[in-house]
Amino acid sequence: MNTIYFEITDGDVKVGISITEQADGSLLFDLDVLDDTGTIGDLNGLFFDLADDSITDNLILSGTDLTGQNIDANSVSKVDGYNNINGDVVKEDGKFDVGVQFGTAGIGADDIQSTSFTLATSDGSTLSLADVLSQDFAVRLTSVGEMDGDRADSVKISGTSDPIITEPPEPTNLAVDNTMTVSNTETFSEDDMPDPLDGFFVFSLLENDSTGDSQPYIGDVVTVNGDALDAGTSYLGSNGGLLMVNSDGTVDFSANGEFDTLMGMETANTQFTYGIEGGSTATLDVEVIAFDDGGGTGEDIFVI
Repeated sequence: MNTIYFEITDGDVKVGISITEQADGSLLFDLDVLDDTGTIGDLNGLFFDLADDSITDNLILSGTDLTGQNIDANSVSKVDGYNNINGDVVKEDGKFDVGVQFGTAGIGADDIQSTSFTLATSDGSTLSLADVLSQDFAVRLTSVGEMDGDRADSVKISGTSDPIITEPPEPTNLAVDNTMTVSNTETFSEDDMPDPLDGFFVFSLLENDSTGDSQPYIGDVVTVNGDALDAGTSYLGSNGGLLMVNSDGTVDFSANGEFDTLMGMETANTQFTYGIEGGSTATLDVEVIAFDDGGGTGEDIFVI
């Protein structure tokens, strides 16, 4: 299910909001008062716009903490007498399409720091993130103050539902590309001997892989060509040929009769990809060479 997450930070208190598409075509809203500023508040109301005003006549709101709602395109600035967003927010953003009220006024009966509700349609039509993406949002909080202090303030904060984009972390482990040179008559080994890679007695794809702190990688191969490693399975190269890969990175290549037309030192290349723990991937580039005019023993060609 698709989700967007954004934060309303225009004020002393900060609120995180995630909206998730549900299988039944509704949208799930999750609100959390974030305490990293040292200031918290009691969630009283959420006000927001929709990309298409015409759907406001067809909306249903539901949630455990909901005690009021107001849905009216471009007309909503309050839900009842105590829960409103009037003032600077309305002056800047205009009135909203939807207003939602949580709990009661103040923290006498409740102190809502986290809540959820669902937005759906009365006719069962599907809502998507496109309906709420990059729209104006505002939050009304009362009993605002330091967590262990006098929470006597109230705030009205606003922002837009532009998702926060976080770059994926760098892989803890790093896979590095390898090369390999074989004859066009190469076949799978009959004695379980691995094929050598290019280099000085290199027999494993993992020998040049490393960890995030530049130490040798000591894990396993976990994927080949994007699929989970299945020992004993032969994987098809990008330009032909087959490769069997073991979890320790040793390999066995077969030209599979697909390079028989090469003659007189002609070459062709085919590639395989592999992945290691942590998600990093690399490529094995196999150069297939015709060392004669079509005969051959099918023995491994060692390149040092």
